[in-house]
Amino acid sequence: MAALAADTDVILLDSPAALGSKSAVLPVVLADRIIVVLQPTVPSLSDGLKIQEYALAYGTGVAGILFNRVADDEDIEGVATKAERYFEGETLASIPESDEVRAARRAGRPLLAHAPASAAARRYREAASALTVADIDSGDVADRFRSAVIPEEQ
Repeated sequence: MAALAADTDVILLDSPAALGSKSAVLPVVLADRIIVVLQPTVPSLSDGLKIQEYALAYGTGVAGILFNRVADDEDIEGVATKAERYFEGETLASIPESDEVRAARRAGRPLLAHAPASAAARRYREAASALTVADIDSGDVADRFRSAVIPEEQ
């Protein structure tokens, strides 16, 4: 990761929501900032808060929140307003549940290549444009990594 990061302005990693595995923990610890991806459900909001708490404990910032798989009839604005009370960062976008997303997944293609004009693709572009590239000194990544995987001596 360090070699890749040296020549790159932005690296976007996808991580599982559950903190029970290294595959979920390490991207959160190594990141300068995370985007908390939520579904508008109580269990998802609860898991998102745990991820945020973990990230902040390791000095990882929160760039914002993104709502995913939003049904047409959901009051996402109300949910987002309430969520912003508890989550760092603003709501970047809400991605609608869509057949195009499922079709792209089945085809094994990125949504933006499979259905670039879809509502979901437009919302992902909206979220991306809301992000700012932060000039952050990542010199402490190694320390964050060590503290996440090697217990401190007593």
